Amino acid sequence: MSKVCENVPKFLSVVIPTYRRGTLLLEALESIINQGSKHEFEVLVLDNACDKALENEIRKLNKANHAQVLYFPVEELGLHNGRNQGAIKARGEIVIFIDDDIIAPPDWLKAICAPFVNPKVGAVGGKTIPQWDAPPPDWLKQVPDDYFSLLDLGNVSREMQWPETPYGCNMAFRRELVLTLGGFPPDGVGGGWIEWQRGDGETGFAKRVYDEGYKIVYSPEAWLYHRIPAKRQTLEFVRRRAIKGAISSAYSEIKYFLPSKLLLPIQVAKHVLKALSAGVKRLFASFRGVEHWLQYDIQWFHHLISALYKMRILLDPNLRKWVHKEHYWADASSKTN
Repeated sequence: MSKVCENVPKFLSVVIPTYRRGTLLLEALESIINQGSKHEFEVLVLDNACDKALENEIRKLNKANHAQVLYFPVEELGLHNGRNQGAIKARGEIVIFIDDDIIAPPDWLKAICAPFVNPKVGAVGGKTIPQWDAPPPDWLKQVPDDYFSLLDLGNVSREMQWPETPYGCNMAFRRELVLTLGGFPPDGVGGGWIEWQRGDGETGFAKRVYDEGYKIVYSPEAWLYHRIPAKRQTLEFVRRRAIKGAISSAYSEIKYFLPSKLLLPIQVAKHVLKALSAGVKRLFASFRGVEHWLQYDIQWFHHLISALYKMRILLDPNLRKWVHKEHYWADASSKTN
């Protein structure tokens, strides 16, 4: 019993990256600071908008609730840049990453840190329940759950197995692992060339945790709501998400599974053929409803972007070098104030 007590995390850090969603963030913070957990914890907000008005609102929130939410402006855009810098600033043994559009029930924090009493557990992923701002259209059932960061592996806690991974809106890692394994590959944001500098985020990081021999646990007790606005229930969003997913998947293949760039032309050709096949199926299904052709639309975007990404890897030494970086901490500590 004493050994178990020794392994209980003594201090936790909740990290929330945000960008121009102050109203949602403040509602998320209300649900976090009112947790029923007996654990000591801190909350860190990493703001990509560097918004003084938001900083003032957080100051008011702290005063009204006797809370200590820490605010850090982050100049370098990107969700994973915020997560990396949050891990650097954090003081907790366990770092819990959530999005700014979640609502957590009172026992969420207690539940998500409970599996860490086992020192072999390196990460925990909680169940994610959608909270739709508008009734979802029927065709949305054709869209993969991970497009909305919805994780539901049932109502029984269990070890996850690769390629199962936690989703970024509700996950926790041992801080020492985040620091020693190189952090999360940052997002590619801003348009142009930088869009191709997109890594595989929490998926790739979870793979490194698995490779280190640690367990990753799925916890349905650590559930929360993930708010999904009406603007994400559109074909435009789904296609954009398919493009981002294709870049991340291609990044993972090249970084972890493709031993030589000599194989890339073969990979490019395969993607082109699959894109053509999906395009033909999409054309024939276009005379029916969206629920009949959407899967082919997603496949077309996936294989087209995968082909373009791998072709770019062949032609662009800078992108190739970026993909094979050992870590992505570059000047991270100097980007927060």
